[in-house]
Amino acid sequence: MRQPTVRTTKIFTFDAAHFLPGHEGKCAQMHGHTYRLEVTVERKDGGVATGGPEDGMVIDFGRLSALIKDRVVDKLDHKVLNDCFPFRPTSENMARHIFIELSAILANEDVNVVRVVLWETPTSYVEVTA
Repeated sequence: MRQPTVRTTKIFTFDAAHFLPGHEGKCAQMHGHTYRLEVTVERKDGGVATGGPEDGMVIDFGRLSALIKDRVVDKLDHKVLNDCFPFRPTSENMARHIFIELSAILANEDVNVVRVVLWETPTSYVEVTA
């Protein structure tokens, strides 16, 4: 029997504003959202760590939380997103950027990012997967 894959997810919210130049609608104007960010990771072998302080874990929730807060949330919270990125700050572009950035950071830790979900509204989200 194939062993199940174990994944860990952390969820965050942050408030930010943006505008989409060239958009043919209300989003061309400055407006804000309370974004919800979900980041899901798994170990490269699909299991959990054996031995050490993270024994039995994919990654310590506190360590994953601190990493995402430092590298993503604190950089975007209460900011104008157009000033934070060198690209048009659509949810799709931001989610892909977050996925790539976190993947690079965790690459040496035996942990893969497998899913980033960025909710722009309570009924609209984008998903980036491995």
